[in-house]
Amino acid sequence: MVYVVESSPVNVPRIYPKVSTETPPISLKGFPTFYSSDHQYLMPVNLWMNYLVNLRKSKDLNSAVRAIKRYWQFLEAKQLRWDDFPAMKYLRPTYRFRNDDLLSSARNGEIQFSTASLYMLHVIKFYEWCIAHRLLHVTEHAKPFEYELVKVQNQGTMRHLNPQFLVTSTDLRIKVPKRAHIQSLNPLSKENTRLYASELTNFSIEFVLHQLLQIHSGLRINEACTFPQSLALNELNTGLYSEVVIGPANGVTTKYSKERKVEIPAKLAVLLHSYATSIRRKKRLKGKESPFLLVTKNGTPFNANNVQQSFRRLKKSIEVKHSMAFKHRTHDLRATYCTYRLSSLLEHGLQKNAVLQMMAWMGHNSESTIWKYVDYLEREKSVQDATSFLDQILEEAVYE
Repeated sequence: MVYVVESSPVNVPRIYPKVSTETPPISLKGFPTFYSSDHQYLMPVNLWMNYLVNLRKSKDLNSAVRAIKRYWQFLEAKQLRWDDFPAMKYLRPTYRFRNDDLLSSARNGEIQFSTASLYMLHVIKFYEWCIAHRLLHVTEHAKPFEYELVKVQNQGTMRHLNPQFLVTSTDLRIKVPKRAHIQSLNPLSKENTRLYASELTNFSIEFVLHQLLQIHSGLRINEACTFPQSLALNELNTGLYSEVVIGPANGVTTKYSKERKVEIPAKLAVLLHSYATSIRRKKRLKGKESPFLLVTKNGTPFNANNVQQSFRRLKKSIEVKHSMAFKHRTHDLRATYCTYRLSSLLEHGLQKNAVLQMMAWMGHNSESTIWKYVDYLEREKSVQDATSFLDQILEEAVYE
């Protein structure tokens, strides 16, 4: 099986143009380094990763790493070469990966169509880079994909004059089924929240705290992973909720590097503080320091891969124990928080004020995103009168 190692930073001597010996070397950051199942260094992939990290300065490679790792595992399983393209399209590795792996998994519900589309896009970008840098030679009859022009609906203010425009795409693109904006919201139901909270207690305290930051404070997966220890050391237990600022200034990886305030319930704040000063965390760090609150057993910062692996186990456990489909992903915890918290605010204040407050806490740029939740609440009667439901369930299952 293909595996990935996070390489260390390295200094590379300057060769061209000629410089004096006193000229400092080029400092390169470490990047996700790929190896095959037989421990071979995957040169083209690693050159691309180095390009993304050290030249393009990409901040988040999680989805790219998952996509390429899945693609290379598929190649190994099917005994295919990444640079071999038969004349027949359906035999080429890129088309087989799209049809036999991504689309099949999406139709079976194993991954979202949006995830399949994103993974395919990363594979396309990888091949485009290889072709541009002459790591891959292609001909008219041997190439990874075909380019084509696609009509896209114009959503701009002058769309009545120019309703469509053409964009360049490939024949490998995966269409994501359209859903109504209300259907696109997938918060946990009351029953699913109970099952989720009960199962959550069987996992490590790091994963529990991460999930609570998502479902009880509305943090995104990477925001919860990079929640700083400095905030946790402030006990934040004055009143029912406390507001704290997160953003690049205190090391939190927020979307678009925006700074915003989030609310932390008092009981969650106590748990965060307790973990920040715990012997368990100190043992995991092995004498080192970490600005981030959550750390793995190896002392490295918690990351999205750790979370997704644990969430998949949690999901599978619920499905096996209760003979049901648990069709949720980690991002749905944010939707759950927003749904129940907004319901609470609507019961105690004006609708406009509630929408603006949730917009600030969630970090959304547009009010229209929060108004989706208002529409959802008006249609879903089961969520109404649920002011303290989320607090109650989590308190019974986790906090006690």
